[in-house]
Amino acid sequence: MMFKEGQKFIELIRLRWLYSGLIACLIFGLAMSLILLSIWNIFSVLSYWFIAPLGVIIAFFTVKTLHILKINQKDVSRLLNQNNPQLEESCFLVLRNEETLNNLEKIQAQKVANELKTVKIPDLIYKRLKISCILLLLSVLVWILMGQIKPIDLKIEATSLLNTKSIVADKILPEIATIELRITPPSYTKKGKRLQKQFTAFVEDGSLLDWVIETNQSIKQIEFVFNDAEIYKLLPLNKNRTRWTFSKIINKSGFYQVKLDGELSDFYKLELIKDEAVIIRVLSPKQYSFIDIGEPKRINLQVQVTDDYGIEEVYISATSSSGKGEGVQFKEQIIRFNNKISGAKEYKLQKEIDLSSLGMQAGDELYFYIHAMDSRKQVSRSDVYQVSIQDTASLMSMDGMLGGVNLVPEYFRSQRQIIIDTEKILKERKSISEEEFKSRSNNLGIDQKLLRLRYGKFLGEESEGEIGGGHDDHEGHDDHDGHDDEAGTDFGNAQKIMDSYAHKHDVAEDATFFEPVLKAQLKATLAEMWKSELRLRTYKPEEALPFAYKALRLLKDLQQKSRAYVSKTALKTAPIKEEKRLSGELDKITQSVAERKISKNDEQNSLKKTIALIEKLRAGETLNQQDRAILQEANQKIATKAISEPSNYLNALQIIRKIVSTTNNLKISTNEFTKVETALHKMIKEESKSPQLIKKSKETSLSSEYFKRLKQEQP
Repeated sequence: MMFKEGQKFIELIRLRWLYSGLIACLIFGLAMSLILLSIWNIFSVLSYWFIAPLGVIIAFFTVKTLHILKINQKDVSRLLNQNNPQLEESCFLVLRNEETLNNLEKIQAQKVANELKTVKIPDLIYKRLKISCILLLLSVLVWILMGQIKPIDLKIEATSLLNTKSIVADKILPEIATIELRITPPSYTKKGKRLQKQFTAFVEDGSLLDWVIETNQSIKQIEFVFNDAEIYKLLPLNKNRTRWTFSKIINKSGFYQVKLDGELSDFYKLELIKDEAVIIRVLSPKQYSFIDIGEPKRINLQVQVTDDYGIEEVYISATSSSGKGEGVQFKEQIIRFNNKISGAKEYKLQKEIDLSSLGMQAGDELYFYIHAMDSRKQVSRSDVYQVSIQDTASLMSMDGMLGGVNLVPEYFRSQRQIIIDTEKILKERKSISEEEFKSRSNNLGIDQKLLRLRYGKFLGEESEGEIGGGHDDHEGHDDHDGHDDEAGTDFGNAQKIMDSYAHKHDVAEDATFFEPVLKAQLKATLAEMWKSELRLRTYKPEEALPFAYKALRLLKDLQQKSRAYVSKTALKTAPIKEEKRLSGELDKITQSVAERKISKNDEQNSLKKTIALIEKLRAGETLNQQDRAILQEANQKIATKAISEPSNYLNALQIIRKIVSTTNNLKISTNEFTKVETALHKMIKEESKSPQLIKKSKETSLSSEYFKRLKQEQP
């Protein structure tokens, strides 16, 4: 009986500990949510109804973190042992089954059960509850203090950040008490609504604008005048006609005015932020690239795409061509990138395209471009890139040598023969001895050297040391030994350094009949022959074969560039009227006369006259009726410019209308005159220069005097 009473007492303490912990976590969550919302309301207005759900969420995670629900009777017995020495660390015996205890344990458990009648419930189980209540009081104080701070309207700041120009405070009519402009950006921007307290606005293309105007007195009618052309009436929201509203979707820049019972306000800007198309940069490969023999038939495509709001789709549009002449075939297909496009503003994409998997063979070509679409469904595409797989069969054919101008056809046959012999010894390598293989490979290297020397003559090179003007691949050349000693003796030789940079007329390379482009390609050909020779001399014909093919391709290109083609056009004459043939009538044949009318630019002259009138007003002079007509015309032209560029011309439009309407010119400040002149100068286009006679000074130069004397001495 005593054991059950002790167990009930421990269970009572456990339940109180558990409930106090749960209540403490709930109070803690409410306190933290109140602090967070107080801080949040400094930057943005948020309802305090969010305190309850936010507090419950914080309390839930606090309970999980502190393991409140895991409190059991063993934890209570451990707590009682720590706070009550008379229990002799034996409180856990009461929780065990009496039948499982030995005699000594039963005696100790009976003693502990008697002591539990005098034990008080520990105050430690209410510690978290006390701390949470104190934190709640502090959060209330923070809420009161934060309420004294004026909220910062980040929405207006966000609007200012959309344009580098700072928004100047608007001048509103005295009857207007408050103005609220709610901007709802279109969905493609992925931006939320924002609220501002002034008429001037910088908005995204397609934004919905909702105006709410509150006046300090009853108003009969309020209208918006957009771009001096469109007039819209505002709707009253109350019977007193002191609260008005209007909504409009903005798709172009411009300006507007508020017309309140016939009284017009200043001009207010509506600057449109246009959505830019996706910018595509293809980092690799180059726009025109070749895949030579021995190279893998793969291209590594690297692309970078950026957009101002978000990218929805990017893919590769590829077209492969195969065949020649009338038998050419095209195959279009779309290749997707491995990256997932999820609407981010920038992506760096990479794709390895296996040309063999596309069904491409030697001689085929691949044309592709990058297709990208942004969140507004604007489509962008890159330039077309071309990848060609080199066809060895066309290189080895003789078709390109049958017609046209051919400088040295035997040299082309020699390079072709070197490739044929190289492929032959590779096929026969297993059937011949190693000594014969090396001998034939070395002989091919000698043939390649002789061919290289022959082509070197076209660059004006007469000796082997001048061939190609130096090469990048020097490995394996025994004839380069001792270069370090030679360089050491020439160290500090000023003449040699000057020779390498000075312009000389006896340089062998310059004594050629090739154009610079052909000369550069011929030098590249010699470099490929040098690399082929190196591999053949070192008994590596399989490595020499790609360089030999590339040299042959460059030579074929040179052959094509050396030809001159003349297109044939059919002659189409006017039909002859047989009845008038050989009649000798010439009265209807007139001499052609070219007429050219030169007219002055009336618009620019009008703007220039307006600038002159502004200067007269600045000087304090009065204007007549004709001058005011010129100012009125300039007013219309500036208004047209202000519709498309309100940031540059709206201030000038407002000032020039003030000038036109006022009778007292002293009300216009010097700074305002300057703003109008600046706007007019921007509108004046640069006039084309007409030919004029150059006036020379009286002091003639020596050359002029010389030619003058020559003319005088001539008979």
